[in-house]
This record gives sequence, structure tokens and C-alpha cells, in this order.
Amino acid sequence: MLMSLAAAMWLAVPLQTAAFELLRQSGRTCSADPNLLWSPARVVVDTGNLAAVDRTLAQEAVSEWQSILGSRLNFSNGNGGVCDLDDGVTTIAFTETDCQGAPFGPDTLAITVTSWVGNRITDADVSFNPSRRLSAAAFRQVSMHEIGHVIGLDHSDACGASGRGTLMNSRLVESFTSPQADDIDGAFFIYGGGGSDVGVPDGANGCAVVEPDEAGFWPFISVLLVIGAVRRVRSPRRCRAVD
Repeated sequence: MLMSLAAAMWLAVPLQTAAFELLRQSGRTCSADPNLLWSPARVVVDTGNLAAVDRTLAQEAVSEWQSILGSRLNFSNGNGGVCDLDDGVTTIAFTETDCQGAPFGPDTLAITVTSWVGNRITDADVSFNPSRRLSAAAFRQVSMHEIGHVIGLDHSDACGASGRGTLMNSRLVESFTSPQADDIDGAFFIYGGGGSDVGVPDGANGCAVVEPDEAGFWPFISVLLVIGAVRRVRSPRRCRAVD
């Protein structure tokens, strides 16, 4: 079993073409390896550990993806253990550390950890940083972004594209109440159903983070950590700030 740690640093980026990217079996975002997906195509989600207001917002985030994917991927409610990556239930909760026991970075808002066998996702849990509080709109949007990771999407700017105009951009530069066209194309690529420009984008195996040119949004930390079945740890794939 392998585990991937995904988070996002949401800062400002130049206006360029967006292109979705997928979580890969090897853990290398920009590779041509098979993408990760839920098979059977169903995700059980537990929001019961959230306060009532946050629970409603997280459920709305799940519903946004459900309304897009329809029968291609079925979401249902269930009960799971927080950060239990072997119970097959996606929990969304505030936790003191991420689901691998590492402390949150000072700017980290949420981290999604995914478990898989082959290219089949077996579990994914979302942790929110309890020391960073979000507005209702931001919490809902971050929840939608993290559910994007849960279903197999990576950051839309991971491989050279800007990610502008997408929910799955690794930087929060725009406010969205639902996944955008590029996000939907990525989800349809994984689970079927077409889209305006479906296809795995070309791009260099690298990324750069520019300094923010807008205010009012808290950053995430961008991390990709892959751990092998015998718990060999590869170096985190980080985006470097560019002056």
C-alpha cells in the first residue's frame, strides 16, 4: 500500500492556460503512470467530527462534486475513524497533526492523505489545521479542493500550467462556489463522461510558486510525499518561491 500526502499553497499566479493534473500510481504527478481512482466508483464520507456549521459546509462541498459526477462516482455518508487510512472511509476533521502524524506548517490550512493499492484508491482522509480558522465561504471552497484530491485530482498548476481559473490551483487567487471547467474535465477523464477539453496535458516535470500579488487569502503549503510499502520515504516534492 502506498500513501500520498497532498496539500496546497494558494497564492497568486500569472494568468496562463490551466490544465488539470491527476494523482499518479507512482506518486510522480507529471508522469505517464496510471492515475489513481476509486474502483468500485464510490466514496464513503464522514463529516460527523466537524462542528455543525462546518459539517454543513463540507457536505455542500461533497454535494457539488456529486452533482457533477452523478452516477460516475457515488458519494455516501458513513462512519469512520479520524485518520484511519485502512477503514475505507474518507473522514474530514480538524486534527492536531496531519494523518501521518506530522505537524502542520504555520500556513497550512488542510492536508489530504490518500492510500492506494495498484492504481485503486482505498482510502483518503482530510485534515484541517485547528489553528487556522476560515470564513464559511473559504472553508467550503477548501473542502471542495480537498475532495478534488480525494477523487484523484492533483494541482492544476503542478506541471507547468498556471492553474488560473481552477478550483484545483495550488494557490487561492479566486473564489469559487463550485468546481470549474478544467476541474470537471479532470474528473470526467478519471470517471468518464466527456468534457470540453479532455486529455492529459503536456508539461515539464516541475513547478514554481510566485510571490503573492493579491492580499486576503491564506496560503497552503504545497507538499507531495510518497511512502512505500516498507515505509521508505522519498523526498517531498515542493514548489520553490520565485522572486
